[in-house]
Amino acid sequence: MAVSELLEQIRHLPDSSGVYLMKDDAGKIIYVGKASSLKKRVGSYFTGSKDVKTRVLVSNIAALETITTRNSYEALVLENNLIKQWLPRFNINLKDGKSYPVIRVTGDDYPRVFRTRRIIDDGSEYFGPYPDVHKLDAYLELIEQLFPLRKCKGPLKKREHPCLYYHIRRCPAPCAGYIDKLEYGKTVDSIRNLLSGHVEPLIRELTTSMQ
Repeated sequence: MAVSELLEQIRHLPDSSGVYLMKDDAGKIIYVGKASSLKKRVGSYFTGSKDVKTRVLVSNIAALETITTRNSYEALVLENNLIKQWLPRFNINLKDGKSYPVIRVTGDDYPRVFRTRRIIDDGSEYFGPYPDVHKLDAYLELIEQLFPLRKCKGPLKKREHPCLYYHIRRCPAPCAGYIDKLEYGKTVDSIRNLLSGHVEPLIRELTTSMQ
């Protein structure tokens, strides 16, 4: 595609958030980027002075594809996923396997909930990703205070007496039989609802508890 055709395509891009994919003349994706305004961001590649890398990138663009999103956050997450999928040669960030953290709910009989960057196909559930790690940790701290779960890693091992986490009210001690699978599962369901945005039942419960 000639530069004039690219500029004409850019002129008709939406002024909304999304992800843009730049391709070479073989149809291979060479760069993936995000934008709060696709029209302004993509157009900026073809105006003003640029560094060497950007000039080389622009000279290799033969086709352009865009994907609109509902907001900038969705664009950020989509950009991350597409870079990991296609590994474009002009993307220098996020190509090393690093990804945004997610919250993992393990698939055990007595699940654990924690932050991770690894997605494992073992029956676990994942919520996220979360670009702001500090906010994620604050979120997990809130979950831990509202819904204490076991902290021990690996399969649950039976104990005669619970560990320190039980005594500081950070674990319901399933290892010592202080809570059964059904009640523990209700707590995990509440966490799933919270992470999915279904917060109305939790708000009612906390309001009643405060009153």
